[in-house]
Amino acid sequence: KSRLRGKTSSTRFGKYLGVAEREMRPIVTKNSSSSTAKNTSSKNVLGKPNAPPDDVLSSGGGKSAIAEKYKTNATTTGRKSVSFAETDVLLGGGGAHETGRGWIFSNNVRTVYAISLACAALFAMPFAYIAGFNSATTSLLYKFGISPVPSVSVIGEYYHDALSGMFPDGIPQWPLDVNLMIITRHQNKDDYRGFHAIKAVFPRAEQTWGVDPLTWPKYIDEAEHAVSNIRSINARNFADSNKLAMSKDRYWDERRSPESLVGVPWIDAIDLREEETGALTQERVGLSHHIGCLFAHMKAWQNMKDLGMDKAWIMESDGLMKMQEYSNIPLWAMTSVAQNLPEDADFVLLHKGMDKFCGVDGSLCAMHSTFEAKNLFDPSDREMLAFRHWPIEGSEAGLQTYIVSERFVDKMQEFLAAHGSDMIDAYLYGNLCQNEYKSPEERDKLWAMNYMSQHAQKAPHSSADERGLKILNCYIVTPA
Repeated sequence: KSRLRGKTSSTRFGKYLGVAEREMRPIVTKNSSSSTAKNTSSKNVLGKPNAPPDDVLSSGGGKSAIAEKYKTNATTTGRKSVSFAETDVLLGGGGAHETGRGWIFSNNVRTVYAISLACAALFAMPFAYIAGFNSATTSLLYKFGISPVPSVSVIGEYYHDALSGMFPDGIPQWPLDVNLMIITRHQNKDDYRGFHAIKAVFPRAEQTWGVDPLTWPKYIDEAEHAVSNIRSINARNFADSNKLAMSKDRYWDERRSPESLVGVPWIDAIDLREEETGALTQERVGLSHHIGCLFAHMKAWQNMKDLGMDKAWIMESDGLMKMQEYSNIPLWAMTSVAQNLPEDADFVLLHKGMDKFCGVDGSLCAMHSTFEAKNLFDPSDREMLAFRHWPIEGSEAGLQTYIVSERFVDKMQEFLAAHGSDMIDAYLYGNLCQNEYKSPEERDKLWAMNYMSQHAQKAPHSSADERGLKILNCYIVTPA
């Protein structure tokens, strides 16, 4: 190219074309340049070989037919051309039957040999995959999936010491295929530190705001968001005259209306605030922690609905430490847990508590399924875990960590709008996960949770929703 610089474009192109022809042509013609000048149509075609030399064409033997063909072509058309295969014959590059060089040099044999090598490689690939996958995966994860423990200024001394003890070589970034929402209260330093500690282990974690009724009317919009869909369901219930007629019995609270949630146990705390200040009423201050817990979890469920999540892992800001201390499930197993959830699961508890009601041998909690949990960072870490149906007796406190489905959100919002709530953790464990409606008619009525025993009863045994009357399908995770 440097030799061509400075020439006209046509000259440069012509010389370049000539160079390209000479480089690409495997056999170079001995035709003189004068013959080319006499007949411009005889120009060589790029990528196509010219005729072999005249001394080859004049030779006899088995090549005479091909040689005569090209002599004739040269006479009639003024151009000698030859295919690659025929040139190979003329120049002695043919198969073994012509050259006598032995079967090992045969084109066919070389082709078979190449195909054999390819087949052998394909055959060996699965064995190479099995042998090397674990070590390769582990190597890549350690290279790209290890994070240092956040500084004390970010997560505080308590969480820093805890994570350093749990992960002395760095924090594995375990992947999740489930959304993780961490309940974090506004301007609460401990909650912020807990959130960042969880996010250090599970980078997919996101905040959902908690609710502190003692700060009302400040951040009241968070509480309003928590009950936004419940208000809509309540108005719809009152628009159903048949539902309203069969619900008004002697226990009916006349304060209930389509315009407010007054008369809906616990939920009405937001509509029964002090008129002048908008603060939580004095008689409910002692329950502020439990009211805040209820509204915080209701807000997380509403966030699920707003974002169209089919399932979510919900954790309180101290949930990581609770799981480490009280859970049957290693943190590394959460990827496998989320991938193996029962299809009909509404609620799955991830920490200890209810498992103690399953009996010594677990027989009081019917087995649903088992699965093998694997640690992606250490393939030698494997553990058989089980999903068990909820026990029919017993209750517990604490909603630090659990997984719910979108079906759970729909069921819970319908239930809370129609019947209200109580302390949400014990209410879930000892009632909603254990009870079933006495009949389809009782399921459709509006009644206060204070009178649940008249409309619902304990399920006869630990099982799936066989009769279609269970309030919620709940599961616990235990060692298999």
